[in-house]
Amino acid sequence: MPLTIRRRLVDRVRQWRKIAYALCAGLVVFIAAGVFLSVSSPASTVEPATGPTFFDSNRASRLADEMQGLYPQRTPGSDDAIGAAGWFASKLDVLKIPNQKASFNAPMGAGAVALTNVWVVLPGTSRESILITAPRDTQTIVKVNPQVYASGTAMLADLIQVFFARPHEKTLIFLSTSDGNSGGLGIGHFLATYAGASDIKTILSVQGLGKQGSRTIQTAVSAPQNTTPGWFVQLTNRVFSGAGLSLAIPNLLSQAADHALSLSRGDQVAGLNRGIASLMLYDDGPGNLDAASLATQGAAIERLLLSLDSGTEAPPDPGTALLLTSGRYLTNRAMAVLALLMLLPTIAALLIWLFSSRITPRVALLHLRNLFSFAVPVAVLFAIAYLLALTGLIPRYSLQVPTILGPSTQPRLVATLLLILIGAAALVLSRRFLGYLRPREPRATTEMAKLITGFLSLLVGLALMLSRSPFLLLPCVAAAWAWPLATCFSEPVYSTAVWKYRFVSNAPLLLLGLVAPFLLYSYVAVAQNVGWLRTWWFLLVQTVSGAYGVGGPAAFVFITAGFMVLLGVKRMRVVPIETLEITDELSLLEPPMRRPPGRKKPAGQRPLTRLR
Repeated sequence: MPLTIRRRLVDRVRQWRKIAYALCAGLVVFIAAGVFLSVSSPASTVEPATGPTFFDSNRASRLADEMQGLYPQRTPGSDDAIGAAGWFASKLDVLKIPNQKASFNAPMGAGAVALTNVWVVLPGTSRESILITAPRDTQTIVKVNPQVYASGTAMLADLIQVFFARPHEKTLIFLSTSDGNSGGLGIGHFLATYAGASDIKTILSVQGLGKQGSRTIQTAVSAPQNTTPGWFVQLTNRVFSGAGLSLAIPNLLSQAADHALSLSRGDQVAGLNRGIASLMLYDDGPGNLDAASLATQGAAIERLLLSLDSGTEAPPDPGTALLLTSGRYLTNRAMAVLALLMLLPTIAALLIWLFSSRITPRVALLHLRNLFSFAVPVAVLFAIAYLLALTGLIPRYSLQVPTILGPSTQPRLVATLLLILIGAAALVLSRRFLGYLRPREPRATTEMAKLITGFLSLLVGLALMLSRSPFLLLPCVAAAWAWPLATCFSEPVYSTAVWKYRFVSNAPLLLLGLVAPFLLYSYVAVAQNVGWLRTWWFLLVQTVSGAYGVGGPAAFVFITAGFMVLLGVKRMRVVPIETLEITDELSLLEPPMRRPPGRKKPAGQRPLTRLR
């Protein structure tokens, strides 16, 4: 056979695919190396204060004992929670410290809960304000001595007395809330109603501190779209290091997963969502409240406030995405560039099939209709879930959905059955009236059209994920890189291959693309203690509560539809190239011949194609 024979369609597509993947991989490695080598340090820093501190740990400890003794069950909306708010205000009245109190209803699960804010404003000479907050409520599931949950309020009360008596430059606002368990609602309401909210540049929240022997303080730095600026973490780390304390920042993988799944918890969410530098300090380890530990940590908090109150204005946020303990960070822009690169293999695969196939507009429209027959049932499910949320059958939350045991993690039977029945009916009707079930064009044209529509849907879904947040693309990274390997041609069996099985469908490759979403599901189930069988309900509650906006559910619809279409592509056996005497490349393909189980490949069988 002459060596000048023209390369046929199969070999050309495979060759283009290899070249496309090599270019995409090289570009991603090069850009990723540049991004991670350019991890930035805060351009502007705030120096730690060196003045004396006057925090009284014994006074704070007595306040914690008193509040816990009088109001032990301070869950939001309870009588003890209302009493604790009045008690805190009365303590300030006794000290003749002006304070204000406001009650409001906040959506929390199946209904609304009455919450109360109590705050003190200590004006300074500068318009810039610092907000210091602490929750009064107790956790639903108490793992330590409940007295510990009163330490934040006690610390806040003592800091009010300290700064009421000493001069300060910036306006200090001390806010006591009643929603530390759900997080952010009290601060969110205060920022929405306080007249001087635009002057607040920094928010610090404390809770559960002062445990005996504790030298490590946990920090919460993430919100669904924002992260605490590096300068704030750097300053806190330097102040606490001087007191013999250390900060524990969530690792980069946890931060990325929390961003992708909108799992960020804590009071810092309310401020970060409004572009305010916010940080939450807490301690969820074992131990009882101890005056000595309270003295060390309370003094460190006071010194941190003194540092923030210095003449330096709060530096602007450069757009922090991922944060290190040192304060160094990766920007949202850098992560967006990496996310864009993740789309390259899907774009390349779509262009390769568009260029190689001979799909007419009529055939394209028929297969787009087939694609929508899978997309419509998933979209209907989301629409029904939202309607059920409006009627109260699925709980809704504001700002954050708690991962603790409760309405957000306990599936409801009625809502579940309705979703299953309506979803099944929508799928049957959609496939019956929209699905292109018996294509009339040649087999090769049909399979290529399926690939094109599948990759188009996949690309739209990935782009919607990216438009919502770069981290929302994380569940689909494996899909973006594994799924474009799908093809309608059986792969050749090489003599040097370790695994010589020839796939007749795309299922193994497509299932490989589900690895990353499964890992994120595992992160919610295991790391957040939600449980394997309740995680789907938790994510549904997240969705109807608006955690993923409109882009998240729409992306899921397109990605699921693309997956179903690609899963239906059947691979075709390629006729050996030496036997070809015709020039129509699409006629060189035929359905795969199923080999009887246990029958070995005949000796001397010729290779499928000649690859160059």
